Amino acid sequence: MKKQVVLGIMAALLASSSLAVASPLVTSNVPLDSRFYGYVDKLEGMGYITDMPASTKPYSRLDMAKWLADVNPSGMPDYLKVYYDEMVADLAEEIAYVKGHDKEFKSNVKLRNASVEFSYVDADQTTYGYRGGHRDQQINASWQPLNKDNNGYRYGNHFNAVGKLNISGSLNKDLAVSLTPRFSYDKDNHGDASLVEGYAKTHLGVWGIEIGKQPLQWGGHGHNSAFVFSDNATPHTMLKLNLLEPHTFDNGFISFLGKANVNAFFSIMECNRKEQALGYYGRPMNESDSANLIGIRVDVTPSNIFTFGLERVSMIKNFNKDWLFGDNAEQDDQWNDVGGADFRLKFPGMQVYGSAYGEDQAGGLPSEYAYSAGLYFPQLSTDGSWDLRLEGAKTNQVWYSHWTFKNGWTYKNDIMGNAMGKDALQYTAIINHYMDNGDQLGLSFSTTDFDRHVVNNPEMQEFKINYAKKLKKNMYLDAMIGYAKVDNANYERGKNNSTKIMGLGLRWEY
Repeated sequence: MKKQVVLGIMAALLASSSLAVASPLVTSNVPLDSRFYGYVDKLEGMGYITDMPASTKPYSRLDMAKWLADVNPSGMPDYLKVYYDEMVADLAEEIAYVKGHDKEFKSNVKLRNASVEFSYVDADQTTYGYRGGHRDQQINASWQPLNKDNNGYRYGNHFNAVGKLNISGSLNKDLAVSLTPRFSYDKDNHGDASLVEGYAKTHLGVWGIEIGKQPLQWGGHGHNSAFVFSDNATPHTMLKLNLLEPHTFDNGFISFLGKANVNAFFSIMECNRKEQALGYYGRPMNESDSANLIGIRVDVTPSNIFTFGLERVSMIKNFNKDWLFGDNAEQDDQWNDVGGADFRLKFPGMQVYGSAYGEDQAGGLPSEYAYSAGLYFPQLSTDGSWDLRLEGAKTNQVWYSHWTFKNGWTYKNDIMGNAMGKDALQYTAIINHYMDNGDQLGLSFSTTDFDRHVVNNPEMQEFKINYAKKLKKNMYLDAMIGYAKVDNANYERGKNNSTKIMGLGLRWEY
C-alpha cells in the first residue's frame, strides 16, 4: 500500500477521535449470516433507506435501527413490507432509543434466533487444495464446492446436521454481549461443538471496544469481493475498536467528505504455523508462530449515492517504523500486507461497485494485485420483486502466497479473504424473486478458473437454488439444492469431479 494511503488513514483516525463528542448507545452486532443484510440491501436499493451503508461488516443493531427509524413504509410493495416489519419488530428497543422514546434503555439480552440444518452431500471429493505452480507460490489451505463464507465449517460427505443459536443484546447503555455456539455432526468428522462468535462490547467515549471472537467482512461490496477479510475462515479472537457512530465533517476544508467511520483490530495468528507449513511442504519453511494480525479501515461517505473505503491489514512478526510507513525490504521481509480501496456508486435503477487491492510490499508499493467489479439492479421489475447481481473478480499469480509467512494469507487452513485464491478469475450471477407473502427464491451461477497459468488448472462451475418461506409468525423454512463440477480436479488432466448438495433447515426468530 502506498505511504500516502497509510498516512491518510492515520489522519482520518486522529480527526475522528478528536472531533466526535457524543457517546451513543452500545449495541451488539448483527451476525454476518443474518437475513437482515439482504433486507437492508433491498430497502436501500428501492430507495427507502436513504443513507448509504459502507462495506465494513458486521453492522451494529444501532446502525440498522437508525436506518429503519428514517424509513417511511407508505406505499411499500407487500413483500418489502414483510421484511421491514420483521426488522422493526426485532430492533424495536433500539429504534425507540433512536427516536428518543426510551432514554434509559433497559436490558434486552435474549435468545434472538435458533436454527437446525440437515443436508446431504454427494461428492467425488469433499475438499481441494491450492497446489499449483512453484513451491513459493502455493497456499496452505483448502476450498469446498458450494460452501464458502461459512466460518471455517466444512460439510462431510453424505449426511450433515448443524444447529446454531444466537444470544445477544445490550445489558445496559454501555455494555453489549453476543454468543453464537454451533453444534454439528457428519459421518466424516462425527460430532463437533464450536463458537462462531462470543464477545463483549463497551466503549471509551465515542470509541466502541469489542473483545472476543466474531467474523468480519472487509475489502469490498457484493458477495465475492472481500479480498482482505471475510467469514470464509474460522473467526479470530480479537480486540476491535470502531466509532460507535460515523463522524460528520460539518464544516472546514474537509466538509466535502461528508461522514467517516474508522475500524481497527488486533489479533494473534495460530501458534502452530511452522508445524502446518512443515506438514504441507515436507521441509522447514520460513514461517512464524503466533504472528500479529492488525488491521485498520476508514469508510468515507461524501453523499447518499457514493461511498469508498481504504484499508490495510498486516500479518507481522514485529512492529517497527518501516512497517508503519510500508517499506518492507525484500532482503529483510518482516510482514505481509493486504490493503487497498473499494467504492460503491448509485445510479437510478443500478449500483456500481468495485475494488483494487495490493499485497506484499517492497519499497512501499505492492507487488501483487487483485481486482473486483459488480453491478446491482434492484428493480428488474417495477416493484423490485426481481433483482440481479453480476460480479467479477481477478487475482494475480502469487496473490495470498508469501515467502516469509509460508502458509499464505490463511488462518486454520482457510483463506481469510476470497476463497478463489491466487491467479484466479471468477464470474458470478445472482437473481432473486420476492413474493408478496415474503417468500424468496434465489438462483446463482458462478464459474471460477483456479491457477490459470498452471498446466491442467482446475475449473469449477457452481449452480445453486435457494428458497426461503415463512411458515408461521416466528418460524421459517430454508431449502437449498446445488450442483458443482470441477474439471481437472487436483490438477489432473481429464479428471472431472462433481458435488451435489441438498439442504433443508428450520429457523426460529424471537
